[in-house]
Amino acid sequence: MDPVALAALVRDAASRCSICVEGAVFVVLAGRDDEAAFRRAASLVGASILVLPLESLRGRESELLTRSPRLEAMFGVGSLVEALALAGAGTRSRLLAPRLATERLACAIARSRCVQAGSLNAESAIDSEN
Repeated sequence: MDPVALAALVRDAASRCSICVEGAVFVVLAGRDDEAAFRRAASLVGASILVLPLESLRGRESELLTRSPRLEAMFGVGSLVEALALAGAGTRSRLLAPRLATERLACAIARSRCVQAGSLNAESAIDSEN
């Protein structure tokens, strides 16, 4: 995974949602071999990182905006990055847009319900789900 490409994708997704990614939290699935690359991408955009287990993603399926039968078969959720964003942002969070994906990377952004409108705080989930 290319951290520079991922940082660019996250900046693009944040721009499309009219938010600043600096100070956000990257949420990554636990157990990935390339966690260091995610940490590097987060540092490139001024974000911190949160690593969550797969079990924490279940229960938000009805809130996902995109679905992949392949990912659902593999992980039990229709969009890994959207589920990561929602889980990382908390129980009352919402997705700001459907995931943004390239051929090799995907990103989704969710906002916590307790964050006021206009705030620059957001949770970004990034993964190579394609």
